Amino acid sequence: MKKTVIFFILCSFAAVCFAKPKSEPEWFKNYRSVFPNSEYLAQKGSGTTAEDAKTDAASQLARYFQSTVSANLSTTMSSITTGSSIQEETRVIDEVNVKSEVEFIGLEFTESYYYKSEKKWYAVAYMIRDDAWVQYKPKIESEKTKFYSFLKKAESEEDSFTKISLYKSAWKVSGDLMEKLEYGRIINPNEEEKYSADRTEVAELPAKIEKEQKNLTIFVNLKGDYGNIVETAIKTALEKGGFIVGEKGNYIADVVVSSNPNGENPVTIMPAVIVSIKSSEGKAVFSYEAKMMEKTVAYSLENAQKKAFPKLAEKINQGIKF
Repeated sequence: MKKTVIFFILCSFAAVCFAKPKSEPEWFKNYRSVFPNSEYLAQKGSGTTAEDAKTDAASQLARYFQSTVSANLSTTMSSITTGSSIQEETRVIDEVNVKSEVEFIGLEFTESYYYKSEKKWYAVAYMIRDDAWVQYKPKIESEKTKFYSFLKKAESEEDSFTKISLYKSAWKVSGDLMEKLEYGRIINPNEEEKYSADRTEVAELPAKIEKEQKNLTIFVNLKGDYGNIVETAIKTALEKGGFIVGEKGNYIADVVVSSNPNGENPVTIMPAVIVSIKSSEGKAVFSYEAKMMEKTVAYSLENAQKKAFPKLAEKINQGIKF
């Protein structure tokens, strides 16, 4: 019995000593062959622990999405806005948001593998393109719905100023749609191609806005200004918005500036402005009000206006966006 036990122990020891080491997983040798690009999106990561390797792999995949989406979106939006009255807005593709998007799509991992010679763990983060598309498509559809809600309202609007405002609202949300489409293009280019007509609708927006603006001239009718300071600010805001400002127009911007003086020698003022834009038919299409909350003191009304009105003009430049 004693000999049998000893024999069993020796056999077990030999089995451990001479056991064939665990073979390297196929993905460790060449993960692209296991996860072909035609079917998968995948990146390999490494770390000091098994979990660190998975985290690094996920980060590598997120960075791929981030750099690709940023580059493609920048190129697309630049080409659309070239030569138009719409100013291109730089969209920052935040790494945290990218990770959230990638995790939402349905990220999977291989079992981590420890590579003894490097004393490192390795893992692959991957997603199946077809499955990821099914997960992500509703996000694209949601942004598409928002975009067309503004676009359809704009197309049915008869007033030019209101039509332009609705077109610009459509333009603002189009950035979110285009961003989602860039994610979709990475996930499944063939499926994303079906949205080419929607990309065309976005691309045509600047031209539609420009066409409407050419048919619209605004006459600025202003009272209570000092040294044309407020008038210049109003006209600059309109021109930045792509509108034509003229001595006559089919729209009138009534602007009333109030100094609101108090006292004499010295005098205190808190200037305010009211802007109202109406069509020649009398339809109100835009309004804006601003008041300086800071008191300006001087020994004459003129000196007080000279000090306060540039600040009011700055407030107008920051507040009026078309």
